[in-house]
Amino acid sequence: MNRNYAKPRADMTPEFAPDVLVINGRKVYNPKAVHCKIAGYLPLSPDWPVDPPQGKHYERTDKIEANGDQGWRWTYRLVDNPPPPPRRWTRLSIKTALAQAGMLDAARQFLSATEIATGYTAWEALTDCDYIEEGFGGAEKWNALLDGAAQALGKTREEIDAFLDAIPTEG
Repeated sequence: MNRNYAKPRADMTPEFAPDVLVINGRKVYNPKAVHCKIAGYLPLSPDWPVDPPQGKHYERTDKIEANGDQGWRWTYRLVDNPPPPPRRWTRLSIKTALAQAGMLDAARQFLSATEIATGYTAWEALTDCDYIEEGFGGAEKWNALLDGAAQALGKTREEIDAFLDAIPTEG
């Protein structure tokens, strides 16, 4: 099958040129462009659209459309980019950053007084976990925890967000 040449089926999906064409009752092995054209298969452009709007990208559909008099081209749809995966920090990177910022004791006090489950403090969770994932527990709980940390540490929420932005994340 030669995926460089195609003709549309009724549903506008491509029918690719076969490796052996039959033209005027004769088999043509490894057909050239001229043979494909005689058999009704025209070039299928591999070009993608460029410069999608910010936050979007193009995905190829399974359909083709006329490309002027040059043959066929794939059709594309514009879709939203998926959200980035949540950031993850190791407990070592978080505790080290807190210590370097002189906030480890205040963070320990705040997190020790904050339960993430009945009888289970956020400090214990930080000590037990392998990593902390952004948004853990849902956006509302995550934001409440960070808002509380900002207040307990005498910082603004923006400063807490910037602090987290500066900590190296797990890849």
